[in-house]
Amino acid sequence: MKRLIAPLLAFSLLASGLAVAAPQDPPRNSDRNHQDDHRDQHGQQQRQPPRKGERLAQDRRGERVDDYGRHGLKRPPKGHEWRKVDDRYVLIAVATGIVTSVIANGR
Repeated sequence: MKRLIAPLLAFSLLASGLAVAAPQDPPRNSDRNHQDDHRDQHGQQQRQPPRKGERLAQDRRGERVDDYGRHGLKRPPKGHEWRKVDDRYVLIAVATGIVTSVIANGR
């Protein structure tokens, strides 16, 4: 009986180790992989332009635009402000950072 238990135990340990070490396939067409694939001609990571309804992180909110009329922008509603993010003017809710409007080139 002891001769039978030792080989079975060794085989089960070996088989369980192979199952754990099996390589996993990466998820296909996931948003994270899709966003990471945007690179410019020099191989640098490109950021996606802000979209309406998106919440912008503090470090992505760009520069505040106080002279909105000079840029052809309407007066922002209460609790909102214009920001220049990359080459776009973005109207965001100050408290939440939610984008309510995006205008390319300020027109």
